[in-house]
Amino acid sequence: MVATPYRGEETDDASANVNVRTAFASWARTVFGAPRHPDALITSVKERDELITRVATTVIRRDLVQQRIPTHERRSRSTSPVHEATLDPFRGTMEELRTRTEHVDRCTPCGGGGIAACPACGGSGKQRCGGCGGSGRVLKHYKKSSKYINCSICRGGGTVGCGGCLSKGTVTCAGCAGSGQQLVWWTYQESIRVVVQNSTDSPIVMAHGQLREERFLRPSDLGAFTQFVSVEGAGSIAGGELTPDDDAVLRRQTPAIDPRLERIQAQQFLRFGVLRRDVRYEMCGTKGTVVLSGANLVGATTPKAVRPIRRRLILWGITSFLLLIGGTWFITAMSGPTTYFQSVNRVIAFASLIGIAAAIVAVGGLLRALRPGFRFWPASVVDRAAIGISAAAFLLCPVVGYFGKPSPKEVQQAVATGDLDRARITAEALTATESSKQVSDVVDELELAEAERLSGDARLEKLDEIAARNGSHAGDAKARTQRARIEAIEAALQANRSADAAGLLERWSSELSDVPEIGDLKARVFDVQGAACTEDACRFGAARVAKAAHSTPEREATLDKTRRKLCEELDARSIPAGDLLSRVRWLRSQSKLAASARRLGEGDGEVQEKAKAAAVWASSELGKVALLGAPVSVVNEILEREPGSASTGWTELKGVSVYAAMVGGVCTGIYAVGAARGQRSLYGQEEGLRRLVAQATGRSEVKLPARPASAKAHEVSKWNEGSTPVMARWNDNLLMELRIGSVNL
Repeated sequence: MVATPYRGEETDDASANVNVRTAFASWARTVFGAPRHPDALITSVKERDELITRVATTVIRRDLVQQRIPTHERRSRSTSPVHEATLDPFRGTMEELRTRTEHVDRCTPCGGGGIAACPACGGSGKQRCGGCGGSGRVLKHYKKSSKYINCSICRGGGTVGCGGCLSKGTVTCAGCAGSGQQLVWWTYQESIRVVVQNSTDSPIVMAHGQLREERFLRPSDLGAFTQFVSVEGAGSIAGGELTPDDDAVLRRQTPAIDPRLERIQAQQFLRFGVLRRDVRYEMCGTKGTVVLSGANLVGATTPKAVRPIRRRLILWGITSFLLLIGGTWFITAMSGPTTYFQSVNRVIAFASLIGIAAAIVAVGGLLRALRPGFRFWPASVVDRAAIGISAAAFLLCPVVGYFGKPSPKEVQQAVATGDLDRARITAEALTATESSKQVSDVVDELELAEAERLSGDARLEKLDEIAARNGSHAGDAKARTQRARIEAIEAALQANRSADAAGLLERWSSELSDVPEIGDLKARVFDVQGAACTEDACRFGAARVAKAAHSTPEREATLDKTRRKLCEELDARSIPAGDLLSRVRWLRSQSKLAASARRLGEGDGEVQEKAKAAAVWASSELGKVALLGAPVSVVNEILEREPGSASTGWTELKGVSVYAAMVGGVCTGIYAVGAARGQRSLYGQEEGLRRLVAQATGRSEVKLPARPASAKAHEVSKWNEGSTPVMARWNDNLLMELRIGSVNL
């Protein structure tokens, strides 16, 4: 870029030349964050001469140091030791200083006693035990275990005698080797420093670093300046060598020294001048001034010089950070939420990143062009291009997002071609970005196609979901699922699996409630089920349900036939001949038949009455069979016991274990106790226990006497039912066990 001469901002400035611009640009390249073409930002250049006086002083310092060594000499103390404040380290040599000050004195560490506290134990005579670390315990390992035992070195005390002092706590003083005396004298330590004082702290001094270096300058160091006075000599410069004014300056810039310990070894006085050019520039809404000086126009990096650059860097960094955060949010907001948008999202992300990068460049250019008072330098081609690219990139994103959205027609086309995977991806994108009846209809159409590729319960669940949404395809989905369920029931019937068909019919009763042929289908299911029944009560129940579902003359005839046969079965009062076990089993089958008839014949008064009478008669006949003296098989049958179980099938004795004592396969006694461990009480089981006593003895009327009056916690009740002894055991007021007959388990 070709810069114009200072834009005509200040008419009283000296005219600029290319050397100033070049020097300013060279200085800017040494400052981090300086902009491109900084010379285009110059508003003025002011020139003036500056005079600088520099005084460099070499100061030598001698600090007094006292030396002490052990001695066994006994010198006279007639002369007192020389005091430090009276000594002049610059008088004579170091050997002469020792000769003047050497004397014998009492040992300082031990006070002249020759004995000092032992440094190893601090004078205690004890040290921490190294075997246990001072704890007194050590870990002893055995084959299968480990444990702590007393330390064998310190015997559990944690300390041992100090080896350095043999447990005495004192040793010979190292400062005097036990003599109590030390040989004392004074020496000095010499140091040299150069103190530089400039008459000004102007930016020129900062720009030319050699002016601040702690050394005398050579003529080559002042090549960039015009030298007026240069005086150098050993010691202080004499006043006669300088003019009165320079001498006064010298005295002001000569550093103060300690008259006793310091001397001026050499001094250099320099007075030189330089042409100073103050270059002013504007950037980032503020002004800066760079001082160029010397023959090579070296720039000074001062706070005032770099203020616009630093401000621009800070604001640029903050703005860039905000742009990155905003750009990230923009990318997230513009990106599609599903896999359908992968290609669109890539374009949006790429364009957004380009826009963010261009915006960062544009912000840097705008901050560079910003002048105080919200005026601007002309924008560069790069800055204008960055602004255009950023705007175009961010405007491109919504356009790409709009044209990259899916359409319902795209889903329908994918379904028509059988590409259901593509249709599903597109439908998910539609659902995530748009909510309308058309979208819902398209999704239902897709799911109908997906359902046709499924089978069994998965297909039915899919169709039920479509039907539940009540969309335009809900009726079709409902019809398909009803047809599929009817077909499943028909298939079970054709395979002669009536139980499965009945189960499916009950499971889908609500879904098939409005199907016209459901009554006939249900009747057919129970027709098949009735044909498969093995007892009259089951056949009667199936015939009733079949007739109620869809009545036909054939079903009415079947119901009449099964009802008459069931009533005949319930009216039977003749026990078949045979052994006791077969008779008991027949009676139990009659009880079960009566129970089934009462359940399945609900609403039929005649069947209910006959079933009730049959149940009472069978129970009465079973009650006449005494358990005591009966075979084991008969006992288990009457107690309705499962094989290998101590529990009975009686509802009155739920939670009670009943054990039968046997001799030669014949029951000789009954023992009853609570089944759960820790809950052996028979409390609340009185009715069942009375029935058990009656069944065991074959008596219709039995009793359970109350607990005998007694102060003992445990008590026993004994009585006879006929000729059968009965015993009850009590714990407080709780019945704990009952023994009927001869029980020896």
